[in-house]
Amino acid sequence: MRIRISEISRLFPIVKRRVANFIIRWTQKLLLSELYKKDVFKRGYAKRVLMCHIPEAFSKNGLPKYHSNFTECHTIAKCFDKLGFSVDCVSRTKTGIDYSQYDVVFGINGNAFMGAFSADEKVKPLTIFYSVGAETFFNYRMTAKRNKEFCDRHGMWLLNSNRYVPGDVRTYYESNLSDAVICLGDEYVFSHFVDEASSKERFRWLPGFFFQTVKSNVKKNFAEYRKSILWFGSSGMVHKGLDIAIDFAVEHPEYTLHICGGSRQETDFWNYYMPKIRECGNIHLHGFVDIESEKYAQILSQCGILLNPSISEGGAVSVLNVLGNGALLPVYSLATGIALSEVGVCVPEVTYKDFETALLELETLTDAEFEQKALHAHKLVSENYTLEKYEEKMYAHLKDIIDKNR
Repeated sequence: MRIRISEISRLFPIVKRRVANFIIRWTQKLLLSELYKKDVFKRGYAKRVLMCHIPEAFSKNGLPKYHSNFTECHTIAKCFDKLGFSVDCVSRTKTGIDYSQYDVVFGINGNAFMGAFSADEKVKPLTIFYSVGAETFFNYRMTAKRNKEFCDRHGMWLLNSNRYVPGDVRTYYESNLSDAVICLGDEYVFSHFVDEASSKERFRWLPGFFFQTVKSNVKKNFAEYRKSILWFGSSGMVHKGLDIAIDFAVEHPEYTLHICGGSRQETDFWNYYMPKIRECGNIHLHGFVDIESEKYAQILSQCGILLNPSISEGGAVSVLNVLGNGALLPVYSLATGIALSEVGVCVPEVTYKDFETALLELETLTDAEFEQKALHAHKLVSENYTLEKYEEKMYAHLKDIIDKNR
């Protein structure tokens, strides 16, 4: 029996769709894994802590740098180890945990951490919530405001390009029911948790850190690249202000925009913006860029401005990575969660007009002033936002919390 080429070709879309669905299911299963790793450092200490975070951080494959959360998890576990705790680590989706065996439960939002609140009062462990994002209702308010600002400018909604609290408002309960809360970010991020809380003494904050991946000294012709803008981000592209970056490049063709990252799954966003991008010769799409690659170093060497109009963060690690490796002048929102006002331009309101004004005001700087600010940003980040300082402050917070709750 002969099979015609036309019949085979009709099967291609079906096979393609099934393969794509398989990959999606496999990825979801991986992300929602329920790994449970016991005594990750093999100490056998009597005191025990359950970390509801990322068990994959203790695999033999090392710590990847495409996201800081793996290194954060491993570093926090080291802090508990120094405090004399055996460390178990479980995926945040895990349920059915026996909390009576733990003295402390530490974690990010999810089923595993929430379950500790319903433990028997006689054996209830000390709970420490680690918030890696903005306060829940602040994020909701900023999301609604940003969506409306986009719609007012463009006459349409791009609701799928924002970031919402995962699942539900559990993070509000976690930050308000926990015995203590550690917030990643700066004092601005911290202030919104304190404003919403009933007992402010439970809260502490600490800055993030960057990965040093570009080893060479910063050498750049700042005069040549002072009108080259870098946007570096991931999903939630309206949330992170990519629309503002593109709109500015469209309106000001004398500037060059480099876009690194961005989610391809946000099809409504790209369907709207790709025709505009194709018409411009000054917008370059690089896709996902490995921060340990030569391409990353090359892009940093050809950009003078880092643009980050995010509406809410827990201390934007992508910003720290760019500044710590590339020496760019940051133009960023107050909600970025990093104290950079002495080296860049902080824009309080995330609107296109406000960021356009801030970018154009940089033209009043001389080349020497521009270079000085960019180099100062590099120095500030590389000296103050290190993993060593993050670990030192995290250890101090954990020790203080545990000592005060004995």
